[in-house]
Amino acid sequence: VVAPGIAHAAFKMRPADADPFSGHAFKIDLEVAELRLIPAGDPPLRRTVEQIVAPYPVVVAANASFFDTEGRAMGLAVDAGRVMAMSNRRAWGALVIDGTQGQIMLGADIQDPLDHRHIIQGLPRLLVGGKVQQLKPQIAERTAVCAGGNIVVLVVSTKVEATAFARFLADPPDRGGLGCWDALNLDGGPSTQLVVKLPTLALSLPGGWGVPNALVVAP
Repeated sequence: VVAPGIAHAAFKMRPADADPFSGHAFKIDLEVAELRLIPAGDPPLRRTVEQIVAPYPVVVAANASFFDTEGRAMGLAVDAGRVMAMSNRRAWGALVIDGTQGQIMLGADIQDPLDHRHIIQGLPRLLVGGKVQQLKPQIAERTAVCAGGNIVVLVVSTKVEATAFARFLADPPDRGGLGCWDALNLDGGPSTQLVVKLPTLALSLPGGWGVPNALVVAP
């Protein structure tokens, strides 16, 4: 535990059938900590996560939405009733949070985005009901979220093949994994970045470019 409602683990994995990878995982209790989706600015522009959260003294923050060629967030992006992107990608997954409850669901199952407090869309869904999905064999830095009930897990990783990463998310802790049930891939590659400003933990993993918004957790 590194702050009220936030627990942290650093990991280093050496799969037998994939290259080693490492990173950080944060377990967030929505009954204690607050999760927000903070835009880089308006009109659409991209800034690094470090720049986006500069005004916030105590946070855990990572990149979130994919973006188009004009730097605008893609899919649905909603924060506390504020709409940042309203184009529902029905085949994409979505992290949906209402009050203290979070879930990963299919975009096609979201009827009215404004019925939900927070929505972030991404792809692909890495895990559905604890099962690793059929994934393209791509290697990249990765940002992902798991969700179920009042718990959201935020994971940032160095370059890793998609299926090996999904297996790590699904494996139970006694096998070195995180024990996730449903997981969603957020934007990755040069977008993957992490900023942690807590009294007991400070981290800065810069990405390769600016992003349209940041997933921000405050204790």
